[in-house]
Amino acid sequence: MSRFLQEIITDENLVWDKSLGNKPENFIVRLTSKTIDELKRNRKELKNLDKSNLPELKNEINELKITKILHGVGLVIIDGKCFTDFSDEEVIEIYRNICKTLGTLLTQNIKNEELVKVQYEKKSMQHGGRYHQSKEGGSFHTDSPHWEQVPDFVGLYCINPAKRGGESKFVSVYSVHNKMLKEHKHFLEMLYEQFHFDKRRGEYEPDKPLTSIKPIFAYDGNQLKCRYIRDYLNDGHKIQNIPLSKEQIEALDIFDKIIHDENLAITYGLQQNDMVFFNNDRVMHGRTSFEDFEDEEKKRLMIRTWIKFSS
Repeated sequence: MSRFLQEIITDENLVWDKSLGNKPENFIVRLTSKTIDELKRNRKELKNLDKSNLPELKNEINELKITKILHGVGLVIIDGKCFTDFSDEEVIEIYRNICKTLGTLLTQNIKNEELVKVQYEKKSMQHGGRYHQSKEGGSFHTDSPHWEQVPDFVGLYCINPAKRGGESKFVSVYSVHNKMLKEHKHFLEMLYEQFHFDKRRGEYEPDKPLTSIKPIFAYDGNQLKCRYIRDYLNDGHKIQNIPLSKEQIEALDIFDKIIHDENLAITYGLQQNDMVFFNNDRVMHGRTSFEDFEDEEKKRLMIRTWIKFSS
């Protein structure tokens, strides 16, 4: 079993609940006028610019990476009102530059796409779809728990919010761990054991293993990390014909109940041009279910990036 974190963590940057929503200065920012002016001066060449050619943007994003994502509460939302003077195409390129400043963009599927659309594609999690293709709510998770090396950061850029619902929700892994340690230590220990995660989900390469075997919680003596999507885990054990034990199911049910505790989550409705970046190891995310517009041009649309951290 991996090393087990057996102390209650009190650092407010690691442990927070819905009251964090009352402290927007801890996670919501607007880019400085210097950075915006720099982007305006270079708007005609945004597609061709390397991140080093935008020093103001690079410096500000690196500062946010350190103070908010790595050593702060684990997430940062850039207010889209910063970008009202830019076209949709320009904002996408600004988003790409921000992502590249945070680290290296990872491909997310067998199409080798680095920027992936998050929109309703008439699929559901219950029938093998991926979460970003559905309009379901709930399902707090970390991204790509079935990967050997999960993305360090996740980015989302809101092009269109939903007609109704689709609000983003975030939960601190440390807050969940604290609660389980206080109330369900025995079941918490079980989450440090190995589980099978389904690796198919419509992106499966035939010559690769069907599942990956990983713990939900891992602790290296310094950092707590979590990987989790319940549907991937349930299906992984079915694929391998290794049924979860009654105790394992109970542990997972308790974990699910805690991560869906409304008192632990902050909720934020991303609006047009808003961008959010968060630490995928220690911030779980989900959303409320949503209703789309009939007009195809207005349907809920996000652009997602997976980022490998680079110092």
